[in-house]
Amino acid sequence: MRIIKRFSKTDFGQKFIGFLFYFITSSIYRSIRWTYLIESEKSDIFNSHKVMIFCCWHNRLFLGPHILPRNRIINALQSSHSDGMITSTAFKFLGMNVILGSSGKGGMQAFRKMVKCMQFGESIAITPDGPKGPKEKVKDGIIKLAQITTSPIIPLVWSTKKFKIINSWDNFIIPIPFSKGVYSFGKPIYFKKKMNENEFEISRQILEREIKRLTKLVTEKVS
Repeated sequence: MRIIKRFSKTDFGQKFIGFLFYFITSSIYRSIRWTYLIESEKSDIFNSHKVMIFCCWHNRLFLGPHILPRNRIINALQSSHSDGMITSTAFKFLGMNVILGSSGKGGMQAFRKMVKCMQFGESIAITPDGPKGPKEKVKDGIIKLAQITTSPIIPLVWSTKKFKIINSWDNFIIPIPFSKGVYSFGKPIYFKKKMNENEFEISRQILEREIKRLTKLVTEKVS
C-alpha cells in the first residue's frame, strides 16, 4: 500500500494512473445506454458557443467530464493534490485544459486564471462542493465567478440504474458498465453583479437546490 501511495505521488505515477482512470471512465461511459432528460435544452447547450460555467457535484465526477459539450474550450478547476493531478491527466485526454488550485492552496491565483480564460471566450467546469466538501454544499467561489464574468452557471447531472457508492466524504458514485443512464443540463442561471450578503446567500441556496432538484429528477427517471 505504501509503495502504491508513493508511486501515485510521482510525476510518472500520476500520469500513468491518470491514463488508466481516463481509459476506465471512457469505457464505462461508452457502455452505458444513455437518454437525455429534455432534448430541447440539450440542443440549446450544444448549439451555443457562449461562455458558460458548467458544474456537477464532486461525487458525479466519474462521468461528468465525458458528458460536457466538445464544441468549445473548457478549463477544469482541479486541486493540486496528488488525487487532483491524477484526474487532471484524465481531463487532458478528454481535450480539456486544467487550472490547478483550491480554496486552501492557490485559490486566488486559480480564480484569476479562470476569469482570464473566460475573458478569452473559454468555458469553465467546476465541482461547486469540491474538493473536500461538505457534500452537495455550494461554495461561494462559483457564484463570485459568475458575478464577475456575467456568465451563466449550467448544472450538469447524471444517474445510472446500477452503481456502486464509495465510502468517501462525498459518497463517490461509480456506475456499473452496460447500465441504463440518464443525464441532463439545467437551464442557464445568471446572478447579479452586485448583491448584499443576504442576496448572495439566497442565490447560493437557489443554485444548490436546483442542482439537487435536477439530480433527483434524473435519478427517478432512470430507476
